[in-house]
Amino acid sequence: LLRVNTAVVFGSRHLGAAVNDYLSRYPQVRIEMTLNDRVVDLVEEGFDVAVRIARRIASGLVARPLATSRLVALASPTYLKRHGTPRSPADLARHNCLTYTYSTSPNVWRFTRQGRTQDVKVAGTLRANNGDFTCAAAAAGLGIALEPTFIAHELLRTGKLVSILRGWEVDLFTIYAVYPSRQLLTPKVRTFVDFLVERFRVPDWDVGGKA
Repeated sequence: LLRVNTAVVFGSRHLGAAVNDYLSRYPQVRIEMTLNDRVVDLVEEGFDVAVRIARRIASGLVARPLATSRLVALASPTYLKRHGTPRSPADLARHNCLTYTYSTSPNVWRFTRQGRTQDVKVAGTLRANNGDFTCAAAAAGLGIALEPTFIAHELLRTGKLVSILRGWEVDLFTIYAVYPSRQLLTPKVRTFVDFLVERFRVPDWDVGGKA
């Protein structure tokens, strides 16, 4: 039995299909998948592998990078037509911004350009602990959201959302497969992690996107 943990949205959107293909290749392996958005203790809670989206990984874990995902400020064309398109990060203070509960600073968005950093205090009518939820609200015209490309890529491709403040960088997250460093690297862990490294070598959210 291979016990795996990952974030809810990434697991449902991207890891599910990968796990299906892995199990087709390795039918002798059984997987127990747990999706949640808290940082689990792999050793204490008995997980073999976790897929984490983070800037850094805690010591005591082996981390294999799988892919990266950028954060993008975005809104629907309907919202921008009604309320105008922000030309600078400071303009966001006058807009309805949809925020993510688990962000380190939900109401402060940081932008960087040419080495200059600008922090903007934002506020809005919706805060949620799920990126799919805020992304859907932005696509419905409710406001502006800051979303990772692995969530927003399809809505950006179809034009239901458009990226704003181009030229300003927001943040870049790395997606890792992690496992305890003191854990014996069993064949099931090795094959699973190697499979994910190959699977996400060219992630679909960065192929032909408009972000």
